[in-house]
This record gives sequence, C-alpha cells and structure tokens, in this order.
Amino acid sequence: MIDEMESEGKTVAEAVESALKEWSLPREQVEVQILQEASSGILGFGAKPARIKVTRKHWGTPTPPVEKSATRSSRERPGSTSRNSDDRPPRQNRPDPRREPRAHAPAPAARAPQRAQTTPRTAAQPLPARREQPTPSVTTLASTPPVDPAKACAAAEGILKELLGLMYFTDAGITTRWDPEQERVKTNIRTAESDRIIGIEGKVLESLQFLMTLMVSRRVGSPVAVQVDTNDYWQKKENEILSQVLKGVETVRNTGKPFRMQPMEPPMRRLVHKSLANHADITTSSEGDGPWRKVVLRPRN
Repeated sequence: MIDEMESEGKTVAEAVESALKEWSLPREQVEVQILQEASSGILGFGAKPARIKVTRKHWGTPTPPVEKSATRSSRERPGSTSRNSDDRPPRQNRPDPRREPRAHAPAPAARAPQRAQTTPRTAAQPLPARREQPTPSVTTLASTPPVDPAKACAAAEGILKELLGLMYFTDAGITTRWDPEQERVKTNIRTAESDRIIGIEGKVLESLQFLMTLMVSRRVGSPVAVQVDTNDYWQKKENEILSQVLKGVETVRNTGKPFRMQPMEPPMRRLVHKSLANHADITTSSEGDGPWRKVVLRPRN
C-alpha cells in the first residue's frame, strides 16, 4: 500500500482533490505538505503549478513494546542459561566478618578548641558605578507618512499608462479615483480587448494589480492599495462578496456563533475587514494558510 504520493494542479486545492480521488479517501485521512505554491508568473508568463505531498494517516497503529534490558537477579536458579556458568571467575573464600574478633579502635585524641579566624574589617569599598543601558529606539507606525490621495492617483495613472504601453494596449483609456471607504486607489481600463487584460480566471489582471500596488507604494513613499479593474471584473466579485457578508452578519446575530466565509484572495479579505471595521456587533479575523485562508465573522463582546 502506497503511503505517500505527490500531486500537481493549478491550485493547491485541485492538487489535493486529485490525490484524494486517486486514493478514494476523505480529506481527514491524509496529511498535506505544500511543496510548491501555484504561481501565475508576471502577466501570465512563467506560471508554475501547485505541487503537494500527500501522506496517508494510519489510525490505531500499535506502538512497538519497549525492550527492557535483561537484568540478572542474585537469586537466579542454578539451571538458568542466561549466563554461562563456565565464564564465572572462581569463587574465593572470604573471611566472615562476624567470626573475626573485632578490634577496638583507639579513642580519638581530644582536639584543642580552635578559634575561628576572623578577617580584619576594612572600610566599605564603594560599588562600581552602574552603566546606564542605552534606550532602544522604537519605530512606530506614526513614522510612516500618510498617503496623499491626489499624489497616489496621479502616480497610479502614470504607471498604469506606462505598463499598458509595454503590453501594446496603446488605445486603452484610464480613469483613477480615490476610494475613501476602502482607503485605496481605484483604476479602470477602458479597452475593446479587456479579455486579454483579464486573462484566464483573472490571473493577468491580478498580476497587473500586484505590480501596480508595489510600484505606486514605492513612488509615493507609503503603503497604498491599488485596484486595477476592467469591464467591471472586480466590481462584480466585490458585490458577490458583500452579499455574503450581509448573510454572515445576520447569521452571527441570530445564532451568536462564528460564521466562516469561503477562502478568498487577499484583496477580497481586505474588502471584508474594511467593510466591517466599524460595525457595532461584528468583529472579523482571518484564519487558515495559503489558498485556504478565510475571513471569520464573530460577535463583538
């Protein structure tokens, strides 16, 4: 029976599902080790599949008994074969101390009382001065300058126009605006070839958005989120996520129990956290790793 195997897929979830179908086992009976995360590359180039290692769990495997070191008792039977009797050294006749006359030891001589030696008292010497430890410098979030919305929008428009020119989208129109609720720059690309920018499952658009976030943040000198949208691709996804958030809020209010949403990408998790940041009854947190990371809604105590 094979206990380990490797599997590949477009995502880690697909690789796990393929391995489970191969073994016809449920998810809880295997352990999954991620060997390589799926990578969409840069603008769709250099993509890598997800690769995992699946190990079958064994339930109720008996633990091998611990071998105890063999000890020989002093009262071993004469016919035992644990030790060869020919290997023993010849037994010597030792004198019995109970039959020997006990000699009286001489009484110890009386010792003269000794006076405890005392060290002469000296003047108290001053302790060395204690060195003062330097106060460590503390870097706070206040050292990061706040984002200037106008500067961030202008930087996003210029960088996006340059990237689209390198991608040969010369006729594309660009609009940018600041989203105060989510504290981000929203850019929209108007072109007849929006399908090429979106790519398969939105991978090209997601890679472009990732590059934009890094480049704009570096140019303005502060971390800033940037959304790159075309043909309302992200807008439709956000509307679906927000509708799930409303259902989750009602579930938490009615049951008082946590509500776990489906795993989603980091921008979508940020959308949920930002939309419920000031909610009076609900608090949010993220749990899970990799592609299974999700947002959990909990009642605010």
